[in-house]
Amino acid sequence: MTILVTGARGNIGRRVIATLTEAGHDVRGSARDGTADVQLDITDPVNAAEALRDVETMFLYPTRGNVDDFLAAAGKAGVRHVVLLSSPAAYEPGEYDRPIGMAHRAMEAAVVRSGLSHTVLYPSWLATNAIRDWVPQLRERGRLRMAYPDAQVCPIHIDDIAEVAAGLLTDDRHRGRMVVLTGPESLRQREVVAVVAEVLGRPVPIDELTHEQALAETRLPAVLLDVMAAAVGVPALVNNNVERLTGHPARPFREWARTAF
Repeated sequence: MTILVTGARGNIGRRVIATLTEAGHDVRGSARDGTADVQLDITDPVNAAEALRDVETMFLYPTRGNVDDFLAAAGKAGVRHVVLLSSPAAYEPGEYDRPIGMAHRAMEAAVVRSGLSHTVLYPSWLATNAIRDWVPQLRERGRLRMAYPDAQVCPIHIDDIAEVAAGLLTDDRHRGRMVVLTGPESLRQREVVAVVAEVLGRPVPIDELTHEQALAETRLPAVLLDVMAAAVGVPALVNNNVERLTGHPARPFREWARTAF
């Protein structure tokens, strides 16, 4: 069977492709800019027939825009199951009715409308967020300016997400309507920074920002700052779904950081 992975250039899409390929599966990656096996914009699916040829299951990376035509084409092409990457923002208080949450909800609704068999993945705080949010500051200043360093998150290794997705794409035993994935422990942001400092072999001082300062200085949307404010002193959700679906415990943030920094 052929497996289609959309968003093939993204951190998670690349890992899903690598995991499936290493297991010997026939994988086809797609990207909007033609840098993958096939060029495909799922909001303007002019190449849908080529992308979906002989595809039985599909990993769907979320995007903004109407994907109904693409999903209809997937149904006609005989796709049997879709694994959609979503976000807890689609249902969490304070997020589900704001732009990020609504975008994920719209994507989920489109998959439901399509009538395709599907599983929605909701991974917790991505370990790669540390690269996105902190590396520019570390390069420029050698220290971090952040709001709510005592907010608690549950970092998840993206290889764990990829392994779960690959399993759901190739084996129907654990397919359900939704799967919430977490890392192995709830950590304060300052504890996550401490792991980064340990890996770098040098201190990483934190300058705590007010909410207003963070809005002005960082690229984080207001909704994410609100989420962090609400997470101060509140343990993040931890579950065993990674181990249940892959057979091994969720990898700790430290394991990811050692290869990323």
